[in-house]
Amino acid sequence: MTPQKMLRFGFLSLIGLELGLALAYLAAIWHGTASPDWLDFNGLRSLPSWLQAVLLLTIGCITLGLLLCRQRVQRPLSWVLLLSLTLLCFYGSFDEVTKIHLQLNQYNWLHIYLAILIAIPAVCWRDLVWLWQAHRSILLWVVVGISIFVLGGFGGEAIKQGLHEVLGASAAGAVSTQPNRLLFLSEHLRIAVEECSELLGETFILFGIAQFAVISLTDASRSAMVGSVYK
Repeated sequence: MTPQKMLRFGFLSLIGLELGLALAYLAAIWHGTASPDWLDFNGLRSLPSWLQAVLLLTIGCITLGLLLCRQRVQRPLSWVLLLSLTLLCFYGSFDEVTKIHLQLNQYNWLHIYLAILIAIPAVCWRDLVWLWQAHRSILLWVVVGISIFVLGGFGGEAIKQGLHEVLGASAAGAVSTQPNRLLFLSEHLRIAVEECSELLGETFILFGIAQFAVISLTDASRSAMVGSVYK
């Protein structure tokens, strides 16, 4: 099996696993009042949380590898881009299993993350122009992944307050417990969509960056072999 086929198989397997976990979480919520701790999409060190941490850690390791191998690549990405992505992913992975941002409530971490995601392409626009010209399909995988991550992750937080206001007001003026049930289900549906979107987005990003790493390291190996022949 070629590296590209292995990457494609791993990508589809991860997508299936993430969607399966989300459906299992929603099924557990629908039939009860809580999901198992290991399946909790909003829990600390649950299976979805560990999976997200591993995805971020893997992306960080790949970008770190590309950073360390810059001298062997004919057209390397800038060290600023690679180092920024490495540090961002390593911190994201650490934060996912520790939830350290919850202990620092004085900072709006959504705005900080969004500012970083905007600052990186603004500073490293030359890398993005070259990637668009030389590896357009790979860049599109990463862009789609970031879009899914941002729309699902940040969009979920944006609609959270609206759902609580609408359904909460209905619950306050109703005698039955049906509005409360709707509020409960809608909140967990939002959690599932938000967290699953982050997982899917990271998987798309990982697939794109892994493809770029395979191509870059393959070209570097070929160049080294050609150089040794001529010597």
